[in-house]
Amino acid sequence: VIENGYIEVANQKIINVSSKRPKGSIIDHGPGILMPPLVNAHLHLELSALKNTLPFDKGFKHWVKTLLEKRNNLGEEKLIQEAHAAVQSLQTSGTLYVGDISTLNITYDILENSILDGVCFHEFIGTQMDGFVDRKGEGFLASVAGHAPHSCSPQLLVSLKKKARLLGLPFSIHVAESKDEIDFIQDKKGSWADFLTSRDIDWSGWDIGGKTPVEHINDLGLLDSNTLLVHVLNASSKDMEMIAQARACVCVCPRSNLNLHQKLPDIEMMMAHGIFPALGTDSLASCDSLNIFDEMAFIKKKYPDITCKTIFSMGTENGAKALGLEQLTGTLAFGKKAHFLYLPANIRSKKGIFREIICND
Repeated sequence: VIENGYIEVANQKIINVSSKRPKGSIIDHGPGILMPPLVNAHLHLELSALKNTLPFDKGFKHWVKTLLEKRNNLGEEKLIQEAHAAVQSLQTSGTLYVGDISTLNITYDILENSILDGVCFHEFIGTQMDGFVDRKGEGFLASVAGHAPHSCSPQLLVSLKKKARLLGLPFSIHVAESKDEIDFIQDKKGSWADFLTSRDIDWSGWDIGGKTPVEHINDLGLLDSNTLLVHVLNASSKDMEMIAQARACVCVCPRSNLNLHQKLPDIEMMMAHGIFPALGTDSLASCDSLNIFDEMAFIKKKYPDITCKTIFSMGTENGAKALGLEQLTGTLAFGKKAHFLYLPANIRSKKGIFREIICND
């Protein structure tokens, strides 16, 4: 924290941050806080049109089934229209970096033509990796994601991770999110097995059983420092140790988890294992907003023992690291992109700065 600080900018890059007044023209923002932009490390823009349309009280599988039906009925034009609106809301809320998940592969162009930066993950389900477009060299990064270990064959997950490694980009996967997932990976049967069959996904040859979801993807060789595990809502201490040893990144989405599963991730246990998660909002189909300020305030309310400074890091530098963007953003430092926020505030001491950001009292 720098009191009466200056950010010196040239050619859209930060060239110095200090308390010493630089030469040249100065923009004085007045009393308040200059801070890095927020990072939403996991969201589904293509589901924005489903806001306030899905039930949370009939179980996760019913929510998924209803989501798929409603999404298909809305049509691509409506999904794109509401994704555009969601991008505007991200900009106005100070979230300028995102990790977007797109199963329908319809959001890349929206993001590429916005002021946002980040990674657009083309997500795959089932057994085949078809339709991925390598957009190397364009502004917004394009990578791949496996939906989850209970919806992708082991062979597909291995292929997707191999592709991400070739691209030198992060690979994303939902893991340890629901009881349905745990039962299916552990016992190779149950209601989720029936659901996959109803979706014409042949899982009979999948090498699963007798493992937790985290153990399963670890045995497939998916865990490394360029893997982003999303949710990690139902994970044991042993699972956490595997994640930590692999130096894999984790993104938590507490508001969505509480709505869909009536449960919160064990962030304290993650941190005890040396895992410092990023923040995501999931989608407007499971959350009231895509605003990371809202997510940070929610975490402070539900996890009072986690410091505001730690929560601030979750919404900034941890998210940048999770998406492989730490050279661009996450902190205000030399060489990073000249993106920063101004938050009006009357601060009486440095001690209260992070509480002012998180709680917005």
